[in-house]
Amino acid sequence: MMVFVGLLMVYLIGAGILTRISIEWTWKELLGYSFLLGIAAETFFMFTCDVIGFRFTKYVLFFAGFAVIILCYDTLYAYWTAKRKDINLGSWSLKTLNYPALILGSVIFYMFYLITAKNLFWPTFEHDAIGTFDKLGRVMAVEGVFKVSLFQYGLEGAGGIYPPLFDGGIAYLHLYGDMDHKIITTLFYISLLLSFYAICRKYVSVINALFFTLMLEMVPELFSHAALLLGNLPTTAYVGTASLALFVWLQSRERRYFILTCILSALCLWIRNDTIGFALAGAFIIALFADKAKRWKQAAIYLGSALLPFIIWTLYLKLKIHSTQGGRFVDHFGFDAHKMKLMLSYVFSYFTWVQVGAMVPGIQLYGLSFMLAFLVILLNIRNIKKDKPYVLVFTLVSFAVYFMIFYLIDEKKQSAPISSLMESSFKRGMFCFIPALLFYVSTSQVVQRFSTWLESFRTGKATA
Repeated sequence: MMVFVGLLMVYLIGAGILTRISIEWTWKELLGYSFLLGIAAETFFMFTCDVIGFRFTKYVLFFAGFAVIILCYDTLYAYWTAKRKDINLGSWSLKTLNYPALILGSVIFYMFYLITAKNLFWPTFEHDAIGTFDKLGRVMAVEGVFKVSLFQYGLEGAGGIYPPLFDGGIAYLHLYGDMDHKIITTLFYISLLLSFYAICRKYVSVINALFFTLMLEMVPELFSHAALLLGNLPTTAYVGTASLALFVWLQSRERRYFILTCILSALCLWIRNDTIGFALAGAFIIALFADKAKRWKQAAIYLGSALLPFIIWTLYLKLKIHSTQGGRFVDHFGFDAHKMKLMLSYVFSYFTWVQVGAMVPGIQLYGLSFMLAFLVILLNIRNIKKDKPYVLVFTLVSFAVYFMIFYLIDEKKQSAPISSLMESSFKRGMFCFIPALLFYVSTSQVVQRFSTWLESFRTGKATA
């Protein structure tokens, strides 16, 4: 029972933060973003307690979260007053029912049910989860600190120096009595899917938004991770929602989306260090595509807010844990032709049906997501300069930085060959690029034209 109290607290904290920013969010956006913001806020409370030398407990986190809810009570109530009229089924009949949307929605729900049932039935058995995330989360909950006793004996695992959002989230659930913790994966997953649908729905029809939400849900490797206690899916949830909020702001110039993307981009670096490329890419496209009068100021605000958690955690690692995030990189940069060729071969495999090494071809990992994106980009080539070019620039820049991060890893310090990293860490990190690319495909002019024709065919109304 207590775990439901803890989860309700998380959602209310997130909703309070969102309504303090604005009360214009749709209920789908509110539900999609609330968990992401709420669980991150709880880990910041944990971090603050750790820094000041105060052991965090369930009661400390409860009252800290309750204080946030009380401070945001007025905006929460204002949101409820403004939006409760929208919560109704409306009038419908079998004759006017949108059957394609109903079928798509049913498939989305059924697939979500299947993977959630598997997630909550099977115990944690992944190597990285047992060796790092689950272990750290449990010990954090027991000891009430981030620098747990495992560091004293070198037992923190390979991800022990990762920022604490995911580990802290597991610790939070453990404090409230959830011994398995895997419900957190389900909540990150539904947050990603619901937020993606809510953003797409702002620009496209219901059928279009549902279809591409299903495409996102059906990405084979991502779908499998929805039943695992690993950090890649949660990272994708933050990167995906941060990038989509940024794209909406660049198109609409609504201030609430700028604030939201700044917060979510910061949280990307509060869960994983190698997401720094997305922060740099975001600042780059703001400098290129935002209003000329404010672009540099806005880019600086965005980048500063995104890098702040990275700086804070780097200082914490150095001063308290006595470790560094750069300890696994090469000391001197030089061009390694063999390493570059091998990495590019793997990248080509991700995007096609070609197999490299022991890794299965990309089409089995990511389905049609990348190939469909490339096909639509080619079909939409006439409109590429005016049809949301910032999405493509963002994707290219962030991928270039992500690629260089792995290129600069020292295989000896990492104790793993680059082929192993490409078949594991790099492969899973590719999830983060899929939401942005599917959003681009969904809202592209070529797909929009087909979507308009399909809607007119469904309703029997001729297009102008």
